[in-house]
Amino acid sequence: MRTIKFRQCFPCSPSSAIKNVAEDPVQVGFLTIPINDTELDVLSVIQVKDPTNKDASDVDIGPPTGSEYAGQAAIGFFQAIEAISEAVPIPAFGAAVKIAASIIKACDDAQASLERAEDLKVRIKTLVAVFVNELKGKKKKEEIHDKLIQDIENLNKDMEYVKETLDKITSQHRLLLICFQALNDSRVSKCVAIVNNSLESFNLASTINHTTMLTRLEQQIMKFYTAQQESLKILQVTMDDVKMILDERLPVGMSLSPSRAPIPTNSAIFHGRDALVMELVNIITGPLHRHICLFGLGGMGKTSTSLAVMSHPDIKNKYESHLCIWVPCVKATSASLFLDTLKLSLAISKDTGDTRGVIIKALQISPPIILLFDNFETPWDADGARSDVEQILRDIHAIGHVTLFITTRSFPPPCDDIPWYSKDIHGVDQKSAEEIYLAHHPEGINDPDLSHLLELVSYMPLAITLLAKVAKLIHLSAAELIKEYNVSGTSMLDQGLDAKSSMDISIGLSVYSEPMKANPEAFKLLCILSMLPTGTSLSMLSRWWAHELSLVRALSVLKNASLVEERGLTYFVLPVIQHYILDSSRLSPEVYTSMIKTACAFLKKHEADFSNPLYKEHVAALSQEEGNLETILLQVTTSDPYIIRNGLLSLAHYQRDNRPRIDIIEHALKLVHDLDDKLLQGDILSCYGDISMNLSFIPIDKCLQHFKGALELFLSVSDKKRAAETYLNINHALALHPDVTIESRKQAIREAKIIFESINNEGGIACCELALGELGWQYSTMEEAFAATLNSLKTAEEIFARIRNLSLHAVTTGYLASFYYKRCQYDLANSWAASSLEECKNIGYSIGHLSALRTLGQIASAQGDYEGSLQNFIESIKVGKSLGLPPSGDALEGIGIAWAKLGKVIDACKAFEEALHQHYSEEPTRNSKHDIMRIQFLLNHLEHPQLSPSIDELRALQKWYSQDHLEGILAVM
Repeated sequence: MRTIKFRQCFPCSPSSAIKNVAEDPVQVGFLTIPINDTELDVLSVIQVKDPTNKDASDVDIGPPTGSEYAGQAAIGFFQAIEAISEAVPIPAFGAAVKIAASIIKACDDAQASLERAEDLKVRIKTLVAVFVNELKGKKKKEEIHDKLIQDIENLNKDMEYVKETLDKITSQHRLLLICFQALNDSRVSKCVAIVNNSLESFNLASTINHTTMLTRLEQQIMKFYTAQQESLKILQVTMDDVKMILDERLPVGMSLSPSRAPIPTNSAIFHGRDALVMELVNIITGPLHRHICLFGLGGMGKTSTSLAVMSHPDIKNKYESHLCIWVPCVKATSASLFLDTLKLSLAISKDTGDTRGVIIKALQISPPIILLFDNFETPWDADGARSDVEQILRDIHAIGHVTLFITTRSFPPPCDDIPWYSKDIHGVDQKSAEEIYLAHHPEGINDPDLSHLLELVSYMPLAITLLAKVAKLIHLSAAELIKEYNVSGTSMLDQGLDAKSSMDISIGLSVYSEPMKANPEAFKLLCILSMLPTGTSLSMLSRWWAHELSLVRALSVLKNASLVEERGLTYFVLPVIQHYILDSSRLSPEVYTSMIKTACAFLKKHEADFSNPLYKEHVAALSQEEGNLETILLQVTTSDPYIIRNGLLSLAHYQRDNRPRIDIIEHALKLVHDLDDKLLQGDILSCYGDISMNLSFIPIDKCLQHFKGALELFLSVSDKKRAAETYLNINHALALHPDVTIESRKQAIREAKIIFESINNEGGIACCELALGELGWQYSTMEEAFAATLNSLKTAEEIFARIRNLSLHAVTTGYLASFYYKRCQYDLANSWAASSLEECKNIGYSIGHLSALRTLGQIASAQGDYEGSLQNFIESIKVGKSLGLPPSGDALEGIGIAWAKLGKVIDACKAFEEALHQHYSEEPTRNSKHDIMRIQFLLNHLEHPQLSPSIDELRALQKWYSQDHLEGILAVM
């Protein structure tokens, strides 16, 4: 076949048209006719057989004759005219065009016997073409002059007369046509005169013979028609594409109707949506006439869920199968294409030039019917289409027996005046997510990391399916998938060129939708929220993270596109969207820099110690944003002293006192390594040591290494206060060391006290007294040593009270409580412990709060209040859990004793076993051996009540329990 560019059409003779095309194939420039805000650029082409082709199929087929070509061209021309007339807002014009087409056909039928028939045909074509030129681009009736409207109505009447005349002529017997040719030609001449009058009234007579102008008009008309036909082809391809997507869901033997896309049944791999499906079915089949809007992010399973609803038996009982209409809107990028899609889905063949009217009429006379508009966001968000699409929905809603069911990425539902039942679809539950994964990849059934992998993609069905296919294809475990996903993000889930096989394409359809493009601030806000993995409040966004944006508008766009979730007062982005946005090709460096700067400013604003009256408020603010701050600051790669001190170190100090973590302080240590800032380096090492002492999995030797490194740095810059504080930290670390001597601890305390006294630091001196009191409480057995211990603790308590150091005062009262417990003075012990607890709660000192609860539990047990003891120990575990700490072995031991005293031996055994497990899992300390020996004896004593402790076991018990308390434990247990 040879493709020949269509250069000239109707004004020339048929034979010359063929000659011009064949001998001089000049390419026509691209022309446009604006229809419904869409400029269609398509070059019309015709195909003729290449006479040089010797294909056997072409042997007996010659090129078309001149008359055949002209006839075919006329048919194509009026098909194009009819298509264009649908876009003209004057009904009379569409009717006139259809009559004109009939006249042309009548002329063709009669031209063998009528000399003037060809003349009439040319005049009719010319008249219609010029009218189109005047009307093209007019979208509203108000844009057309009244005179033109009147001329068109007159044209319609004239066309009616011409058609009636030709009908009478062509209805005659062929013999009469021959016999009365002259008379009939006279009648046709009269018709030509009428057409000429129409041309004159329209002031167009002078343009009839302007060949160039007419050629251009006809080319434009044919061009638009060709484009419209291409659009319809694309529409059919779209429906074929969706059919391919749903092939797995089609029952065996089902085939698509050539005129209507069927409703496929729900897939065999369809889990976690049964309750939602039933909920929507009940709404549709219920007594109220309500429409359904199922919205959510791409990949959540909106289409699958809606198809499951449509194929449900209760729906089939209410609606006949051919009245459950599926309308795939994914490529309906304009209001006209939306109408064409709906018409095609309804299998409406009638064409009056008013597509909307035909559809509404068909729906009005139909039985109860349900229309599923799938991927409705495409026409809804199309540029310039919303008002027309709204009116279409309102027209359909007005038909009481039609139920609308739309799936869309956009929110809220269209048309406020339509009663929608809206449902936001989220990820499936964990069990269903596992079922989806294992249906595609059964070999992953015993993978220990599968639950973490599925959580990482927010239990999104599409992401789960793609992950399972990747795992099956290249034999990856869940752990390997997690590692690759953390590096590559959503790009690793790219297995094709469409939304069903590429996570990036699916997400991109929402991220780069028309509303998002129209509001650049929405994308910037999406980037900001993607850097805040735990979500944040509107207040935080407006005051800190996004204070420069027009927040309400940008947030509305994101919510409409289902790109942001809202739970309570928190806005957040799903992890799978975060991974997509945080790709270096999408995240702006400016946003990244701004977020780090804001994080530092926020931390500096809320930096406070326990002496600050607003400490609890500052802690609450930091607690709310801790996860976000940590995520942002862990991305810092430059060794900027300001960011390290005011960002990383500031957050580490908060974590030291509230939620001990090492990620931030480790990152700070790496960044500060290249700086020549000894003070900053020392502060980071000191903080690292402090945090490490509260984490049982870090060896004590490592804590000491950090403190000694800090001490060396502080002494090198002559910072005496910091050096003295570090000596005390070394003492605290030595207290946990398995090979420590009492003398080494005393030496560290003495060094600190000498420095504090040299600089007259009263608070530091009190800290040294506290350290001496704690040392005496642990080691002293002589009465005079107890007196010295109590004196040190009382001195520290008085100084801290005087200088208003609330946190250290709370610590000191806690040690006083422990001192009196060991002295068997339980009332005094309880008073000091209660005071310590109240102080810690008032100032928000979480670690102190935890310690005070354990002390109160121990005292209550010694006093025989086992219910109260149990309550305190359980509460301490809850507080520890809120700090991210594992259950304390000491607290579990106390729970075991309480259960044993309350007669619940089995529960007591479980508690002791758990305590043993916890101690074994921790890094060994000075007390580890004694802790394990003590608990093991208690566990054995439960099984054998007559069992007596060995000498070593007795020492281990005496180190922990007061004498009276120990006797009571052994007597009852």
